[in-house]
Amino acid sequence: MNTSTAGCVRRFPHIQTIALAAVLLSTGCASLDASRELTIAAEASQRVGGSITPADAWALPVQGESPAWDGTAPLTYDNAVAVALQGDPALRSALAVIVERRAWYVQRGLPPNPTVAFGIGTAIDGLSGAPMMVQGMQMLSWIWKNPHRVEAAEAELRAAVYDAADRCVVIMAKTRTQLAAVIAAQQMLALNMQYVGITQQTVDLVQSLQQAGELAHLDLDRAIVDHEQAVAVMVSSEHALLDARLSLLGTMGRPDASTAWVAQGDLPPTWKIPSDEAALLALAGVGRLDVAARLEVVRRLEAELGLAETLRFPDVGVTLAYRKNASGRESVVPGANVTLPILDNGDPAIAIQMAKLEQAHMDVLSAMETVQQDVRTSFNRYRDATSQVEIIRNRQLDAAIAAQQRSDAAYAEGEVDLNTLLMTQRQRITVERSLVQQEYRIMQAMCELRRAVGGSFDPTIDAVPDIDIEAHAPGANLEGSS
Repeated sequence: MNTSTAGCVRRFPHIQTIALAAVLLSTGCASLDASRELTIAAEASQRVGGSITPADAWALPVQGESPAWDGTAPLTYDNAVAVALQGDPALRSALAVIVERRAWYVQRGLPPNPTVAFGIGTAIDGLSGAPMMVQGMQMLSWIWKNPHRVEAAEAELRAAVYDAADRCVVIMAKTRTQLAAVIAAQQMLALNMQYVGITQQTVDLVQSLQQAGELAHLDLDRAIVDHEQAVAVMVSSEHALLDARLSLLGTMGRPDASTAWVAQGDLPPTWKIPSDEAALLALAGVGRLDVAARLEVVRRLEAELGLAETLRFPDVGVTLAYRKNASGRESVVPGANVTLPILDNGDPAIAIQMAKLEQAHMDVLSAMETVQQDVRTSFNRYRDATSQVEIIRNRQLDAAIAAQQRSDAAYAEGEVDLNTLLMTQRQRITVERSLVQQEYRIMQAMCELRRAVGGSFDPTIDAVPDIDIEAHAPGANLEGSS
């Protein structure tokens, strides 16, 4: 044995002791406090907007009153999002997962507990004295196994943070879309009520002409039928508005709240949406929190693959025993136990993890392709609905209103028949309803597109945050968590 090799052999116990002490200090006192990760989740959730911050919403009781809305005041987009962030049980569950993953991170960093065995014998040969044995054992293979376990736990913790923030994005998109549905239903009800008033005026006019002998009773019957159909549509729209409000209240976590309120806001609102598809795809490439969570699954499986590869190495433990025999002779016996990877050499476990890792890679690829499809599809729907609104508002609506007004005047003068009057009235209400429907389609597409790019069209807040897991949370009580 040369000098350098002998020196390494002599230093090896010291290196082992230093490594053992470092791991004990770094993992044994890791904090269970998940406040740092919860803060990161709240900061990542700022992209959803709202009248109060996500952190403030989470600090409130999930079923408690909200400072953003009292249940009767006009409900805006931002207030609805704020209430939903407070009242969504699935979001609170996702936050609890962060706390759980933090505990798992601490758990997986802890070394195994030492094992102590002891026994006292009784002499059966008539001689005095009794044998005694005390033995302690500590496994050492966790020194090279635990880094992989900790790395996997870090990935799981990061994924939990991304999942919670992504849940906020889902809530935002759903809440804003449903509030837009309420606004559209309110506008539709107003149009239908207006149409009922128009048909009632027509009935009154036809009835007066029929009583004067200028029209047949059949014309009056047709006018009444048209009016009653308008009333039926109006009643249906009242129930549609109630359904829209109930759906929104359920999403906001207030399913038992009163429906005696109105939704307030533009349909659609004014958002600065990039007009370039490539810019939207680039924004989605850095902003999707759910894809980031899937990437953490890949990192976890990579760590578990490294852990599986350690099965090729022997499991090593050290022992220290104190023994006393029947004659009173005492001895201290240091030792070691080694499990050799002969029958199970770790190849099956490695193959399993490699297959899981390949599945995770394909899952990430599929998710990224789905994101690209969602961006392009929702952007196309947005442009389509926007074009339809421009056509209806700039070309059809004014013409339909003018035609209906001219028909009213012409019918009163006897210049057109009842069929023409009723047709122009139906055309106007059809165009106005179509305008509301297309404006709601714009809002749907805007919310879908905002969800598709990650939750915001602002690149300064839409990017997925990098999370560096720290063993100790700021201000954590290390003594209480060691």
